[in-house]
Amino acid sequence: MGLEMNKRHVLRSLLCAMAALPATVCAAPLDALLTADQYHHAGEFRAEAGYDAMNDTLDVLGIRAKDPLYAGTNVGDYSGLHLRLGYALTDRLLLEGGAWRRKISYRSDNEALDSWQVAGQYRIWGDENSKTHFALRLSAWGDQASTLAKSTPTLVSGQTLNSVTINSPRDNQVQADAIGTWRLTRRASLSAFVGAGRSRVSTGDMSANYTDGNGCNYNLAFTATGTSVRLAAPCGDLLAAFVTTPQNMLQEFSYQASYYQLGGMWQWQNHNWSVRGGYQFQRLQRANVDALIASSGGVPYQSNHIVVAEAMRKVATHVAVFARGQVMSNQFVGEIPFAYNSATASKFARRYGYASLGVVMGF
Repeated sequence: MGLEMNKRHVLRSLLCAMAALPATVCAAPLDALLTADQYHHAGEFRAEAGYDAMNDTLDVLGIRAKDPLYAGTNVGDYSGLHLRLGYALTDRLLLEGGAWRRKISYRSDNEALDSWQVAGQYRIWGDENSKTHFALRLSAWGDQASTLAKSTPTLVSGQTLNSVTINSPRDNQVQADAIGTWRLTRRASLSAFVGAGRSRVSTGDMSANYTDGNGCNYNLAFTATGTSVRLAAPCGDLLAAFVTTPQNMLQEFSYQASYYQLGGMWQWQNHNWSVRGGYQFQRLQRANVDALIASSGGVPYQSNHIVVAEAMRKVATHVAVFARGQVMSNQFVGEIPFAYNSATASKFARRYGYASLGVVMGF
């Protein structure tokens, strides 16, 4: 039949072919910029709207240009919009929410993904006259896509797949952080945080199309109940073949994880300018997935170093503009959990960065 491939290896290879798509997206909860010293009065409101992008022009650190596989291509290009809102319910309780919409390029394919975040932060002590502030923060965030599709040919176990589609990849996280902020001078402050969370990753059904040496097309389907291979045109329905395996192979791409993080931020501001620089370290422990990667000879990536820098300029009484950049040592490990699985893990050895431009309004 020309399609005698190990089913588990096929599934891994299919997801590996898709790895470059979600790995270029940003969920960006921006934990590297956490501070306990904000929103001093009940009723204060802040809104941030921004444009996020990465391309060769914005690659000022040369990260993309040095990539041995994707340098000079559009792989990793993305553009999108985000909106973040914050409201001080009381002098001590802050509520926040955010949404991101992304468009990602992978050669001839363009994908759309969504990210979200909600959080509540309670300042236990400190006010506008204090030098020391301490707060507790609870948040939930996640990422999702309706489908991820690769329409260009992909070589799998010596066979060329015409197309690959993954349905409903998503992740959801809940997280708790403790944050301390110390005012060093009238204009400068230093913050530190430590936190932990739980993550759940799920992947829906998958499908692919294959053409053998005789010109016959096959439709491959991977579901929670098994794997099927059906013969399609131009060979005719009379030659249709159907194979089902009882093993639920998608389970290794739907998993749970726990993680902890720590980091800090330095901030300087005067009447018109604000400059922030933050660092975040995250370490993850995943159920089953990393053990599977190691057992097959791969390298699991369980941590990420993230650096965020931002400059903001006040342009009106209640309006400021900003430029922000983020660099990660291992792409979006921990920030886009559904992008990481036993097939795509090798892709996360790469560094990645992106830039944001936008406006902030506060009342």
